[in-house]
Amino acid sequence: MSIKIANAPCSWGVDYADAKDNPGWQKFLEEIAEAGYQYTELGPFGYLPTITEKIRLELDKLNLKIIGGFVFDNLHISNQHSQIKEKIINTFKLLNSLDSKVFVIMDHLSDERMKNSGNQSKSPKLDLNEYKSLVNFLKEISKICYDQYGLKPTIHPHAGTYIEYENELDNLLNDVDYKYLGVCLDTAHLHYCGIDPYNAIEKYSSIIEHMHFKDVNQSVLDTVYKNNLDFNAAVKNQVFCPLGTGIIDFEKIIKLLNNINYDGYATIEQDIDPNEGLNPIDYAKKSLSYLKKLGLN
Repeated sequence: MSIKIANAPCSWGVDYADAKDNPGWQKFLEEIAEAGYQYTELGPFGYLPTITEKIRLELDKLNLKIIGGFVFDNLHISNQHSQIKEKIINTFKLLNSLDSKVFVIMDHLSDERMKNSGNQSKSPKLDLNEYKSLVNFLKEISKICYDQYGLKPTIHPHAGTYIEYENELDNLLNDVDYKYLGVCLDTAHLHYCGIDPYNAIEKYSSIIEHMHFKDVNQSVLDTVYKNNLDFNAAVKNQVFCPLGTGIIDFEKIIKLLNNINYDGYATIEQDIDPNEGLNPIDYAKKSLSYLKKLGLN
């Protein structure tokens, strides 16, 4: 049993493929390799080249492997599903050609949910018809993901979205009821949204297909709650911090994953605002160094 450590473009501030502040894709790959990683996620479709041979050439040169990718889009808006599906299928094709393993499904941030992220009692619920459309869409894409492209589809609860709280995750897993659909647990998003990350590992042990390792600065999070700041403001204020410097007990996380014989990837994510002048490679090195001290490579 072995947890393999990756990092991702979001740690370099890359959330959208066409954002003007994105670092060059080659620079990102060079820096993630320089920081000591052998694995990375694809990031938003279109950030890295979409031609397999062009990516492989650079990956081979740097001894890197792309382990998976994601959709981060308005899954809660049914009239956008057709457009989103096209992007998802293109991502499946590219990941399959790169021998990747996982596909992470995340709803996109919405203003009405971000305003009360972490406060379930004040968070608006999704319209019933939109929820039914969301369930059907998840059934469709997760089946295509596994059956046609050999990737493991996973739902990722994300702060500020309509797939955020524990009951929302449970309802979706129950209603989608697709035998290959698993979960991606993000240690920081779980904590941010009031889900105990340690209990979550035990609760969802049989369907954990991917992990995101992220730490939380509790004092910043307390300020976010107190001042009712939205998720974007929380990131700008550096609510997420290098592993080992925040509230998440990763020694306990690793022990729990070992107990359930988790044998997959864990992607370190250091969500940052690229306008804050932070140096991503330094954060990436600090987090990896910390995990190595805990016995991971």
